[in-house]
Amino acid sequence: MKLYYHPASTASRPVLLFASESGIDLDLKLVDIFRASTCSPLIRALNPNALVPMLEDGDFRLTESSAILKYLATR
Repeated sequence: MKLYYHPASTASRPVLLFASESGIDLDLKLVDIFRASTCSPLIRALNPNALVPMLEDGDFRLTESSAILKYLATR
């Protein structure tokens, strides 16, 4: 699973903490939200909202931190 995130994002932090405490191994992809990296064509193609965090598990994507937390909890 890939997690697109930024450490300064208050929505990303709970996901990072939960994954760490639960021993869930995530492939972390840093998105520089301060340099408009969220507007890149790659990020826009993955997430039209261009926000972090975004979880990608194969072809499945989640873009809301609460939904990501629920998804990780059930895994």
